[in-house]
Amino acid sequence: MLVLVLAGCTSFPTSGPVEQASVAAPDGRPRGIDVAAQAPVPGASPEAILEGFFSASESPGEGYQVARQFLTPEAAGEWRPESGIQVYDATGQSRVVTADGSAVLRAPLVGRLDPERVFTAVYDPDFTHNFQMTQVDGQWRIGNPGPGILISIQRFHRAFLGVPVYYLDAAGERMVAAQVFLRQSDVNPQSPDVLVRALISGPGSWLRPAVLDALPTEVQSLGTRVDADGVAHVNLSEQIEALTAEQRLQAAAQLLYTLSQFETITGVTIEANGRQLSIRGADVDGVVQMSTVSRFAPDRPVVPRDLFGVRNGTVIRIGEAPGGVVSTLLGPLGGGWEEAPGLLAVAWTGDRLGVVSEDAERLFTTVSLSSQPELRYHGTQLVKPQFDASGLLWTIDNTAEGPVAVRVAQQGNAALIPLPELVGARVIAFRISPDMSRMAVVAESGGVQQLGFLRLRGSDQMILDGWRPTPVNTSRGLVTQLRDVAFVSPNRILVLGAGERDPAFTVHSLDVDAAQVTSQGPLSDVDPVRLTAMPVGTVSAVAVLTAANLG
Repeated sequence: MLVLVLAGCTSFPTSGPVEQASVAAPDGRPRGIDVAAQAPVPGASPEAILEGFFSASESPGEGYQVARQFLTPEAAGEWRPESGIQVYDATGQSRVVTADGSAVLRAPLVGRLDPERVFTAVYDPDFTHNFQMTQVDGQWRIGNPGPGILISIQRFHRAFLGVPVYYLDAAGERMVAAQVFLRQSDVNPQSPDVLVRALISGPGSWLRPAVLDALPTEVQSLGTRVDADGVAHVNLSEQIEALTAEQRLQAAAQLLYTLSQFETITGVTIEANGRQLSIRGADVDGVVQMSTVSRFAPDRPVVPRDLFGVRNGTVIRIGEAPGGVVSTLLGPLGGGWEEAPGLLAVAWTGDRLGVVSEDAERLFTTVSLSSQPELRYHGTQLVKPQFDASGLLWTIDNTAEGPVAVRVAQQGNAALIPLPELVGARVIAFRISPDMSRMAVVAESGGVQQLGFLRLRGSDQMILDGWRPTPVNTSRGLVTQLRDVAFVSPNRILVLGAGERDPAFTVHSLDVDAAQVTSQGPLSDVDPVRLTAMPVGTVSAVAVLTAANLG
């Protein structure tokens, strides 16, 4: 048997059509389409009024003034588009308009965008809405637009762009990305203040307990300008002056990481009502550059990405270079160990191993690749382990009372973290994000498998809570069977899954909100059973293990 971990034999892109590395196009122009809303045409049919309303809802100008023209006077006065957006899949929709004014949309509901601009994936295959068409002065109008905005996933991705805004982990040491969706027409390097305002509005309610925001709650943006040298001068209200020296540096880091999505922005200054603040580490002009705040980076340094595996009871290593050389590890894991290795984890530094025994009951660690494995935990049914970015080893034990997270410190002591929200479920796979803000979990309960996320929080990161089921909706329906999950960046994952319409398992790439899902398969008539990834910077090395033990 061959069990692969870490990097290398199959390469997948780490981002889909929603590109987050740079919001600006190469020529500096904004991406996306600024939809010009068109008012209703006299004599338009009910179908045309509906389509016109959907199109006009993409343009929020002047309080959705044009979109309101498609509504009855009563509906126009009561409609609150700012209350949120419901997103449906147009590929499975049907619209039925009858002579009595009934206009019913039937389509799978796949997501919601809340007023905090955070996307939540949902799956409601039986969603219906009656727009209640009626005539006003001989013209068809909509009497029931619904709460907020109703938009297809296709229009949603045309109108909105997912961008990360950055906060700090609970210790204030590492950037944590929170994805928000902004209108594409608003996101452009000539108007960077839209990102500053999004940052100031704070993380969404789910992530908020897990992060630290150095910016004061009451602070407001007074405008942001970018000079010819690419320095963003962020003018904030007077509350910013109350920050300590360390908090000012943290706030500058949050702003710079958020604004650096624009390729033209290379540094940042902070002003309080137009007066420049002094920030530790800034240059002589008061500019904070990326080198000053690099210690807060969410990504890890580039390290060797060799592939490790288990073959015939021994641990092997496959070199990173093309056609990598296969070698058996020196020491007990290379042969002669009294245990049989089953599942492996490799530290980010590539010099330590975590080993789950073949019977999935015992967890071992090594202090080097050739050292004797030491028993750290004896459990019931252990899941594939993982080292987090700080060097701690994790696994989940499916005990009779429910799943329990196991964390092993570098000194070797194991701590148990209860997972009360998963009682009654069996964990199939898990992975901790590179920024250590969340845990992606594949769990099964009552014969139903699902992907979800737990927050990793607390000053010692010993609390896992906030279970957030996350349906994986594809263009061909819901992914209903899941085998594995891996992070390829702090804000993007791969899942190994299959659906009713596509029963063959394949790799799907998606953001952590599952707003955009892209299939990376099928994988050439093979049956993938496990995957692993090493996210480093903008590139991730990915390996897939197949049922035929091919990687």
